[in-house]
Amino acid sequence: MSDYPKVEIREGLVSIIVPDLSKYIVGNRPEPAHAPVFYNPRMEVNRSLSIAIINGYVNYTGKSNIIICEPLSGTGVRAIRYAREINGVSKVIASDISERAYELIRMNIDRNGLSDIINVHKDDANNLLLRIAREGGCDVIDIDPFGSPQPFIENSLRAIRDQGLLCVTATDVGVLSGKYPIKCVRRYGALPQKFPYRFEVGIRILISTVARYALSMDYGIRPLMSFLDGHYYRVCMLVFKDRAYALETLRNIGYSYYRPSTLQRGFISGYPIPDVNRYRLSGPLWIGNLWDAEFLMNYFMKGTRDYFSSRAREVAGLIGEEALGPNIPYALTTEVGRDLGRELPINDVISIIRGLGYQAVRSHFHVKGFRTNADLLRIKEIIMGK
Repeated sequence: MSDYPKVEIREGLVSIIVPDLSKYIVGNRPEPAHAPVFYNPRMEVNRSLSIAIINGYVNYTGKSNIIICEPLSGTGVRAIRYAREINGVSKVIASDISERAYELIRMNIDRNGLSDIINVHKDDANNLLLRIAREGGCDVIDIDPFGSPQPFIENSLRAIRDQGLLCVTATDVGVLSGKYPIKCVRRYGALPQKFPYRFEVGIRILISTVARYALSMDYGIRPLMSFLDGHYYRVCMLVFKDRAYALETLRNIGYSYYRPSTLQRGFISGYPIPDVNRYRLSGPLWIGNLWDAEFLMNYFMKGTRDYFSSRAREVAGLIGEEALGPNIPYALTTEVGRDLGRELPINDVISIIRGLGYQAVRSHFHVKGFRTNADLLRIKEIIMGK
C-alpha cells in the first residue's frame, strides 16, 4: 500500500480509510484534489441521496439482482456504500485508473467484508464502460467525475441496459450556469444566459446534453431526480432504448427565455431551431420536468434514512416540496421586491401568492428562489402597494 497519511472515517453504514485531508490544505481549507486519492467529504449528500434514489428505483421498477457500475471510484466509498446500503444488489463494479486508488479500494472492500459483491478494476473509465457494454450492460451507472461528465456520457449510454438508471454529477456549475458561456458552448453545445434562474438553466443544459447523446442512438431519457448542492449538479434519469421514447425526449428539448421588463420566463419548444425571434434565449436545454413527482413522493422520500446527514435530509425535503410546483423557472424575491427598500422574506412572498389562489413553492436552487404560476409583475405591484 502506497505510503501517505490516512485516516479512518465513517459514512453511512460503512467504515473506510481515506487520505488525511488535513495534510493537503489550500487557502486554509482541505483540498481533496491535492490528495493522492480523491475523497470529498462534502459529497456525502450526493452519495446519501443517490442511495435513496437507487433504492427507490429498485422498488419503482421491481428489478432485483441489479448490477451497478461506478467507473470513477476514488477511495471506493460510493461503491462500498451502494453494496451495503442498497437493496437487491447482486454486483457492484468499482474502478479507477490510479494505482493508489485501486489499492485503497481493494483495502476498503476487504475492511467491509464486501469482496463477494464488489468487483474492482484498474482501468480507464471509458474502456471499462465499453467492455461492460460488450458483456451485456448493467442496470445503474454512476458517473461522478472531478469536473465535467461530458467525456463519459456516450459510453455510459452504451453500457446501460434498457430502462436502466444513469446518474451523472457535474462539478462545473460555473460553466453550465453562465459564468463561462463560451466554454459551455464548447463543452455542452449550448449557450447559457445569466438569467435570474441561471442555476436552473445550468442543470437543464446538463440534462439536454445527455438527451442529445441518447437521441443520436435512438434512445430516450426521463429524469427521476435533479438537484443542485453547492458546487455540483446531480441528475438521475431513466434510459429507454426505444425509438418511441426518443421522439418523446426530442419534444422536451428547446430553449428558455426571460423578459426583464415583465419578469416573464418560460420555455419554448423547437429543436434545433425555436419558432421565435423576439426573446433572448438560452439553450438548447431540457424543457420537460426536472423530477418525476410520483417517484419522489412514493419511492425516493421513503428511501431517505435517519443516519443520512442533516444536510442530505434537508435537501431531500426541499426537492420533495419543489417537485409539486409548476414547471416554470424559479423567480427570486429580489425580483418582486427590488424597489421595496428592505429584504422581503420568502415565506411572506409565498403566502401572498397562495392567498391569491396561485401555486407557490420554495426552490432549492436559491435561498431566495420560489416557483409560481402567478404573473410576477402583478405580484410585484401588489407587494409594492402594501
